[in-house]
Amino acid sequence: MRGGAWLKRLLGVLLIFSLLIGLNTASWTAASPAGTKQVLRIGLEKLPASLDPAISSDVITSTIVNGLFEGLVRLDKTGQAVPGIAKAWTISSDGKTYTFTLRSDAKWSNKERITAADFEYAWKRALAPETGSISAFNMYTISNAKDYNQGRLKDSSKVGVKALNSNTLQVTLNEKTAYFIQSLAENVYLPVNAGNVKANKKWAYSANTIITNGPFTLQSWEKNKMTLVSNPKYHAAADIHFSEVQFLRPKPGTANTTAAYINNEADWVVAEFDKLDNSTLAKTSSIRTVEMPLGSTYYYQFNLQQAPFNNVNIRKALAMAIDREALRYGSPAFGFIPPAIRSTDLNFRTAVADTSYFKENVKLAKELLQKGLNEEGLNEFPSFSVIVNEGPGHYTIAESIINDWYNNLGIKASLEVQSWEELISNKVSRNFAVVRAGWGADYNDPSAMMEILSSTNENNDSGWSDPLYDSYVTQAKHTFDPKERINLYAKAEKLLIDQMAIIPLYYYVADVLQKPNIHNVYLDYDGNIAFTRGYIK
Repeated sequence: MRGGAWLKRLLGVLLIFSLLIGLNTASWTAASPAGTKQVLRIGLEKLPASLDPAISSDVITSTIVNGLFEGLVRLDKTGQAVPGIAKAWTISSDGKTYTFTLRSDAKWSNKERITAADFEYAWKRALAPETGSISAFNMYTISNAKDYNQGRLKDSSKVGVKALNSNTLQVTLNEKTAYFIQSLAENVYLPVNAGNVKANKKWAYSANTIITNGPFTLQSWEKNKMTLVSNPKYHAAADIHFSEVQFLRPKPGTANTTAAYINNEADWVVAEFDKLDNSTLAKTSSIRTVEMPLGSTYYYQFNLQQAPFNNVNIRKALAMAIDREALRYGSPAFGFIPPAIRSTDLNFRTAVADTSYFKENVKLAKELLQKGLNEEGLNEFPSFSVIVNEGPGHYTIAESIINDWYNNLGIKASLEVQSWEELISNKVSRNFAVVRAGWGADYNDPSAMMEILSSTNENNDSGWSDPLYDSYVTQAKHTFDPKERINLYAKAEKLLIDQMAIIPLYYYVADVLQKPNIHNVYLDYDGNIAFTRGYIK
């Protein structure tokens, strides 16, 4: 999530936690029993404005786009990239050239064959400045992609993507990038039907004009309802069990998703218990929620150029004095890489326990605080503000932390609430002492988290820099061996936490309600609803 693009993308990731998915009860029907036509009903607070993969950025649009289109690869339930339209690929000895062989049985919904030229066209279109894709930065690993996207290069033929023939796509990277295959699951890499896009500027705004290649096609697109139906031309049609998936938008004043679930009007929802009235809330005591981890971390960021936060012992003291369970959000975080993130074919957090870095320890925090104050020549801790953006969750978290600091360490801090725009402006100019922050991975790999704290990354506005950290992250980027990559990222993360450049607070999770006969529908690391391989049983 780099530059201005990551702000919009992060809002999309966070949206999944605040979905007020009200329901038009006239639109909902009973869940489909096993052995009959399988229909899944999902509520959304809004429907997409466009289904163009190049400009999709929020979780709602991405959820639907991922059902309609398929790229060279797709992510399985474990978050691992597996073959999609590409049946195989090879990597050159220097790790910079990828050659993809496409499936011969891959078809567009209009029965045309999907070709490598469709991918070349789609990727270069996404990079073209006039397209305005906020996700184009994800393609900057490709040779000359950044210069083309930013207008310094006018000739698209010099971008490192080329259709060698109808079945073969060649991609050249700037440097060896171990996570490139994982990143190909992002929407910006999805193909589009070149002929259709060129013939109709409004191709992505109507069920009558859109041509897709994924497991579902768009049957209808109404004001308050989108209906997807299974695509018989999809190359893996036998793996698709839902015959129909409905996305329903509420009318003003209708109930939220949790109420709809209780009333048997929805099959699968993100729980919003705090939005229920008392009478409905009373019915929830026997409902079981399913907790789903996401690839995002909530943390506090120091201004390391401002005393006394330049002192590592003081930073450690502040981090150790917080009761994370009392925050009542997500799962407690003692590292930066969230549990939903993988590293090649291994889960990072399973391999590297974050509690090995530090634990909450008030006694040790007091000792470290006194040591830090002595090092800084201070008799007492100066007052400061914790800046958060608007939102009740941010208030309650900050108040809990401020109370912990006062009760456990005698440190007085005040809460300062700013608009999102003001907070970002102050972060960029480093006009803060402690500020709330959050980061969500753009692709399912530790690098999507770790690179933002590299010395040269434009999103590193803390003032923290460490050449050894940079070296670990760069080595991991160039290393294909999964165990070695995990080892390098573990070293980088340990260094980050040993220096307490940030205070990790919690990893994002979402509580989901689903009918007991609904299986294999879940939230992926990015907060998208993964439904394509789901079924009713």
